[in-house]
Amino acid sequence: MYGIINSNLRQSIIIMFGEDKWQEIWKQHGDSIFNQFENYEDQPTYDMIESATKILKISRDDIWQLFGVHWVVWCMSSGYDALFRTLGKNLEDFLGNLDYLHSAYMKTMYPEMVVPSFRVEKLTDGDILLHYYSNRIGVCGYVSGSVRGVARIIFNTEVEVSLVSSVSNNVSEITTTKAHYIFLIHFLEYNLLPLGERGYISQDEWIPIFEASKGAFRKKLDQCPLSKMEAITLSRRNGDQSKTPSPNHHQSSVSDVNLLLVDKMTFCQSFPYHVVFDRRMAIRQAGDKLKAFCKDINFENVHMHDVFDLVHPEIKLTCDNIRKFQELIFMLNLKKEIMHSALSLTICLRGQMIWMRQQQLFLFLCSPHLTSLKDLTDRMMHFTDISPHDITRDLILFNQQRIAEVELSRQLEQKKEELRGLMADLTHEKQKTDSLLYSMLPKEIANDLREGKTTEAGEYNEVTVLFSDIVGFTDICSRCKPIKVVHMLNDLYSIFDELTNEHNVYKVETIGDAYMVVGGLPVPSESHAIRIAEFGLSQLGSISSLKTPDTQEPINIRVGIHTGPVVAGVVGSKMPRYCLFGDTVNTASRMESHGLPGKIHISEEVLKNLGSAGFVCQYRGIIQVKGKGEMPTYFILERRDSADELVVIKEEIQDSVDEVKDPVFKESVVWNDYIVRHRKDTKEADDGLPEKEEQDGVVPASQIPSVTDDHEKSTELAPVEVSGKKKTPAHSVTKKSAVCNLL
Repeated sequence: MYGIINSNLRQSIIIMFGEDKWQEIWKQHGDSIFNQFENYEDQPTYDMIESATKILKISRDDIWQLFGVHWVVWCMSSGYDALFRTLGKNLEDFLGNLDYLHSAYMKTMYPEMVVPSFRVEKLTDGDILLHYYSNRIGVCGYVSGSVRGVARIIFNTEVEVSLVSSVSNNVSEITTTKAHYIFLIHFLEYNLLPLGERGYISQDEWIPIFEASKGAFRKKLDQCPLSKMEAITLSRRNGDQSKTPSPNHHQSSVSDVNLLLVDKMTFCQSFPYHVVFDRRMAIRQAGDKLKAFCKDINFENVHMHDVFDLVHPEIKLTCDNIRKFQELIFMLNLKKEIMHSALSLTICLRGQMIWMRQQQLFLFLCSPHLTSLKDLTDRMMHFTDISPHDITRDLILFNQQRIAEVELSRQLEQKKEELRGLMADLTHEKQKTDSLLYSMLPKEIANDLREGKTTEAGEYNEVTVLFSDIVGFTDICSRCKPIKVVHMLNDLYSIFDELTNEHNVYKVETIGDAYMVVGGLPVPSESHAIRIAEFGLSQLGSISSLKTPDTQEPINIRVGIHTGPVVAGVVGSKMPRYCLFGDTVNTASRMESHGLPGKIHISEEVLKNLGSAGFVCQYRGIIQVKGKGEMPTYFILERRDSADELVVIKEEIQDSVDEVKDPVFKESVVWNDYIVRHRKDTKEADDGLPEKEEQDGVVPASQIPSVTDDHEKSTELAPVEVSGKKKTPAHSVTKKSAVCNLL
């Protein structure tokens, strides 16, 4: 089948079921690009149909019907509407001329096409029998959909198409193995509203034609009404009696015959390729040019089988078959063995079989089947070999221009498919370059730079910056080969890079073993601190499988986080980088360098921005930070997603704390889902702990007493609970819920 068939099949499925379904079909099939003027094997088409039946959950016949209706719509919108509307004044005439359309026009456009044959019978009740002969099995749904589409779109008529006979073996009148389908066309309604009044046939207009025919056309012969079968049989019998007179029957007188005032010589010169033969297929007369090409025709007792091979229709060349297919165009090839030896190619004659009732003879009125100047020269023929009145001359000239246009269209189609492939490759490469560009710059900044826009540095009032590094990285580098260190860092940073996508934070850069990310830019976000805190927890949880190259000990990292204002922008024109500037970056770096292995060290500003997201934080104390002085800092321990878990903790810590013997223990404050532990005097804890109102145990961050005591580090810490109804003093906490040895 030509690529135009496969392309339209694809388009019909996309329109009806969507692009996604077609993508599933062609992935199973393996090819979705077809050149309109390229001839392909039939198997890919059948494979697509099989894939569609499985994915779309509809029958093969319904898919063929969908294609048949869409094929008519496509032809009407592709410049063939005038041709279709002039094929016949009604559906019967249209179907009767389909054979000519395929054998003459379509065969010229698509020379390698294996054309089907059509034959029409008119029944006594006005219905039509359509005989369809094809080398392809199982395409009767396509015929049904096409007939329904033509009837509704061209003739404003609704018809019912039923399959009443299907024979796939060798048909009696056919010379080759063909499928012979007989369709009964019953007229349901005439003079319907015309379609396509807006200049085109919309989907809302043609899809109902398909929907009305789904699963409705395949009827068995024994399921047809008895009256209908009797009408078919009677119509055939009446047709045979009217069309096949007895050999001795003459309806005209000698005087009628004598009205023909053309002598034999003039007739043979004017129609140089005609053949007259009798019912026994014996040649009685031939045109002058035909005699010149084949001298054996001049001898007596030469039969049609001796001189010609019947090409179309593919039937046995007998008197009865010629009468049955008389309305079709016949194409006969001169046999090579009887032609002049100088001719390397045979000559095909195309024309009409005429039954001359008075003489009981057949007249094959024909002309050479030539479609181009090349066909003419290859057979050593000239325009003088064609009668001046023969339209073949004009067809050769017009078709020569048409062939040039078809070749140009074929080349354009091929270039279009090549460009489509190049566009797909270009899109793929663009995705790769975009991925690389977005790894260097934020997406929003990169898009602006690609569009030629200038990007100026911007101030961000509040973002959260995270630094992490590997504990003992210098020692690892001194003990291991550089390539092993590179592999270790690649494994570690690949995990962290995946986490940046998961938590929607931006990776700023990596310097050695230092990994820097930021939340809240370039697109501001209120949850920047929460995202960074979750990212830090994920960092600690994701490196358990990584080990040092030499000792195979688990890799440990320090994490530091700080929240504050920054200035961010693109720096440089060669290998530009998106950089952050400000004291917030320095402080975050100090949080990391002053942290502990396996801990997330945060400032008080981060703590206040964590909101009520369920993080459990431990107060570390006031530490001396290089370049910053004394700062109260904290560790993030975990995040509790379940509120019930905190409620259980509150219930467990309502007992007395008399047994707690920790002399260093001063105070712990629990608010909402956060545990912040402070060390103060017992008196300061009693005086400084704020009164709680009816707020379900929530103490605002602004009411947390500041910590100024900088004495020695503690070794054990225990929590204290603030009730939702009243202030709970420090001496009402049990040792059971104390968190010990956290530092």
